[in-house]
Amino acid sequence: MPAKITEVHPGIYEVFLPLPMRPTIVNVYLVDCHGAWALIDTGMNTADSFATLSEALESVGTRVQDLDVLFGTHHHVDHFGTSATIKKHSGATTLLHKLEQERVNRMLTLGPPSSNPDAMAFFTTHGFPIDKYPIEGMRPAWMGSDMYNPLPVPDKYLSDGDIVPVGDREFEVIWTPGHSPGHCVIYLRKEKVLIVGDHLLPKITPHVGVYPSSPSNPLGDFLASQLKVQKFDVELVLPAHGGVYQDHRHRANQLIEHHRYREAEMLDILKRRPRCAFEVAEEVFGTDDRPMFHVMAATFETLAHLELACVEGRAHKSLRDGRTVFQTV
Repeated sequence: MPAKITEVHPGIYEVFLPLPMRPTIVNVYLVDCHGAWALIDTGMNTADSFATLSEALESVGTRVQDLDVLFGTHHHVDHFGTSATIKKHSGATTLLHKLEQERVNRMLTLGPPSSNPDAMAFFTTHGFPIDKYPIEGMRPAWMGSDMYNPLPVPDKYLSDGDIVPVGDREFEVIWTPGHSPGHCVIYLRKEKVLIVGDHLLPKITPHVGVYPSSPSNPLGDFLASQLKVQKFDVELVLPAHGGVYQDHRHRANQLIEHHRYREAEMLDILKRRPRCAFEVAEEVFGTDDRPMFHVMAATFETLAHLELACVEGRAHKSLRDGRTVFQTV
């Protein structure tokens, strides 16, 4: 397989790894620390992805076995799914936020929704039509397979403001919760480079949803994290999906405006009568037949907007006939 790697800044390489789903590529980042090597994120644990990573590293004069430090921006399968495999080959010190480690272990032990009464009740109260979809389809195909092979407990936990020295470089940790509770971006202050995981994607908005075990106001966290990263002096942004770009403040403000517009759209719908999250999602995202995961994502992203509106005093919620309904204040 041809190596898929490009130098985006002196000694910093973008590696394009294949995914067996959409998006079809995840970008991970290899950093030459002059006497040591660091990798930020891992891709999924498939033979194709690992072979691509191995060949990419060899093309710039190193190997997976030579990696010294592995950072995980967050726990998702395309970002931390190969961490145990890489650790086995290299012994690299592996770092992840504590909240993400908790999510890793939840993902490794999570059974089908039908085995979890609390999860089923959560789906029902927000109007999700469980009877319309096969229960077994509520788990992604990779869950419980070798495609997700995360290190259950990292060697060290990342915390906001940490500075991790590797060779002659320093990696600064910025905690950016929202897309996931312990999502972190990695800042190289001297180089003015920001490696952003899924936090600041250039073309798409990362999913932010409320789920049974998630924080109650992840969208509020996400918007606060967009404001937070604007305080840093950045000349180059390295995202997990899409091309590298320069103006992180502009993109952060676009994402904030997008969510504020979406919230206003939902509140306008709720002026007419109280509705549950699923009903609002149908009006906003449409009622065409879609894969179950799209329907779930739309419902629980809608719920994130509605919960934020309640926190900010723009809406209120109540329980009616076993469902949580929202209405504009």
